[in-house]
Amino acid sequence: MALKRVGAPVPSPDGKWVVFDCVDVDLEKDTKISHLWIVPAAGGESRRLNETPNHEERPRFSSDGKRLIWTSKSTEPTQIWMCDFDSASGALVGKPHQVTSISTGADGAIWSPDGKNIVFVSAVYPDCKDDSCNKQRDEELKKSKVKAKIFTKLFYRHWNAFTEFKRSHLFVISADARAVRSTDILSVGPAGVSPAESQPPDKMSGGPTGKMPVPRDLTPGDHDVPPFSLGGQDMYAISPDGQEVAYTSNIDEVEATSTNNEIFIVPITGGAPKKISISPGADTTPLYSPDGKYLAWRSQARAGFEADKWRLLVQDRQSGKTRDLTKKFDRSVGSFAWLPESQWLNFCAEDHGESPIFGVALAGGEPVGGGPPLHADDLVVTTSGAFTSFHQCA
Repeated sequence: MALKRVGAPVPSPDGKWVVFDCVDVDLEKDTKISHLWIVPAAGGESRRLNETPNHEERPRFSSDGKRLIWTSKSTEPTQIWMCDFDSASGALVGKPHQVTSISTGADGAIWSPDGKNIVFVSAVYPDCKDDSCNKQRDEELKKSKVKAKIFTKLFYRHWNAFTEFKRSHLFVISADARAVRSTDILSVGPAGVSPAESQPPDKMSGGPTGKMPVPRDLTPGDHDVPPFSLGGQDMYAISPDGQEVAYTSNIDEVEATSTNNEIFIVPITGGAPKKISISPGADTTPLYSPDGKYLAWRSQARAGFEADKWRLLVQDRQSGKTRDLTKKFDRSVGSFAWLPESQWLNFCAEDHGESPIFGVALAGGEPVGGGPPLHADDLVVTTSGAFTSFHQCA
């Protein structure tokens, strides 16, 4: 229990630093609190990045490495926070500020590669059209003397938690947004193209009028985006030009008996989604190539078979042609990452009790690698290609 639990490492884009979350267990207080840590990529002493008693996790760098976002429990529910980052010293610059203020909480944030927007996950009531509706519904449940739960369909429970009639949805908000709080009221104008140009700038940015920033729901409806999972690589991604979001969802009528997760794409400005996967089995974890020409994801061929082999598929975004890069590879693909030149992918695969790193060319051919012995996961490659980070079990 005295050991710190290290989370998935995230390298800075220039390859100089690695930021990670680390959980401290306090047996006397019966708590587990995560904090942000940083260590030089070349090796050295780790140190706390943000000295705060608040629970913080899931750090993510902007593509230029000048800003960092993370999930914080300094508020209830959790929200996304941000701060400037100085790569020369490996330190946060200035005071962190709250980006989101959605009543249902925010988590799982990722940057658009152009640095203009942030996409995050929040569990909402599928029939609610705005945050005030969600807030009202939550308050009504808390005040109600009736605590019984009535479910008319599966799923109603995941492991040790009820679904609470909510669906996880993807939201987008301007990266310049600031939640209006008494301790953090700054006037910030919109930068570049806002994901909601039809709305007044202050509604997206929390600008001079003092209105709360309003995120846009990209995946409305009675389906989970992303679907329930036990961790691993993100099930959604943003295209390099910042104009499109790819995500995973299961829209089968009885999802409790289905493994048919599919890959969809939707404009970051919102609109009708388009399904691009065709496998009757599970398709998940989409990831765009750095040059924006391809979209890769993991896929299973057989419907209803959770233990089927995970393949690595790549689709040409212009022609729509999809290829299996691991057709002759007799291992299941785990987490994967594109290399900067978009001609090669690295991935993990379980092999004789280990999970070494393999590589495969976009052009095709047998995957190579597999040594030395290690158990790697959560692959991340810097934009410069100078550093690859992974999470290893020790």
